[in-house]
Amino acid sequence: MDRSASPFPEDFVRRLEHLTLATRAPVSGHLRGAHRSRRTGSGMVFSDYRPYVPGDDLRNLDWGIWMRLDRLVLRLFEEEADLPVYLLLDASASMGCGEPAKFDFARRAVAALAWLALVNHDRVTTVAWNEGVARELPVRRGRAALWPVLRFLEALRPSGGTSLEASLRACFGARRPRGLVVLVSDFMDPAGFEAAAAWLSRFGHELFALQVLSPQELSPDLPEQALLEDAESGATDLVRVTPALLAAYREALEAHGRELEGACQRRGWSWLRARSDTAFDEVLLRALREQGVLR
Repeated sequence: MDRSASPFPEDFVRRLEHLTLATRAPVSGHLRGAHRSRRTGSGMVFSDYRPYVPGDDLRNLDWGIWMRLDRLVLRLFEEEADLPVYLLLDASASMGCGEPAKFDFARRAVAALAWLALVNHDRVTTVAWNEGVARELPVRRGRAALWPVLRFLEALRPSGGTSLEASLRACFGARRPRGLVVLVSDFMDPAGFEAAAAWLSRFGHELFALQVLSPQELSPDLPEQALLEDAESGATDLVRVTPALLAAYREALEAHGRELEGACQRRGWSWLRARSDTAFDEVLLRALREQGVLR
């Protein structure tokens, strides 16, 4: 891979460099970054006052208050910290379907979000999952880490079934620092999303769910009789395609989307559906800002 070349258009990169991933709560990072920290210390943003106690740093005393009120109080400032970012890419067989393929769009989305996090000095962990954790690239930080992330993504091939809950349990079973989880998937999990979401919410992470669907899934164009094959199980079914069947399918698909969105909204998370043929920078730069994922 040519390290001198960018994987994204130049104007897209310029716009990315002025954005950061957004979190609703202060982060618990321990290195300097671009996010409001849970700690208070020597940052630039004033937070609060508290009474001085012996051993406090005298440099943070408010001498004006001491001269007016004869009281020793300490000025507290919010520190800026790095954000742990977990990029979870669905690498199950169903992601290889569609034209354009959902998996290609999803990989580009993960790559762009990785770049966005890395240029802001966040800590990025990239995970490919299907029926569990398929592959993981451990924590990376800094601009130079983009190339290992891209090589990791390029080597992936969609395969296997889908079990989101098992994958999340495998990924977060060992306690990880609280951060932002970005979940990119078609969410075609027979077990649904609610149980997986309930389990993940116990750890206090914020989540952004990006559902990627192909144009063929959103608007199927089928002959009157079609042999349908499940991309993951290999099961086939010969069906007679009628207007009533297509209407039932579209209703089921919309109900599935409402279930995903509702599960996220109840937990204060963000959800977005994207078509695999959508203009890529439109999704990343406009829709994600509208969802509050970028600022």
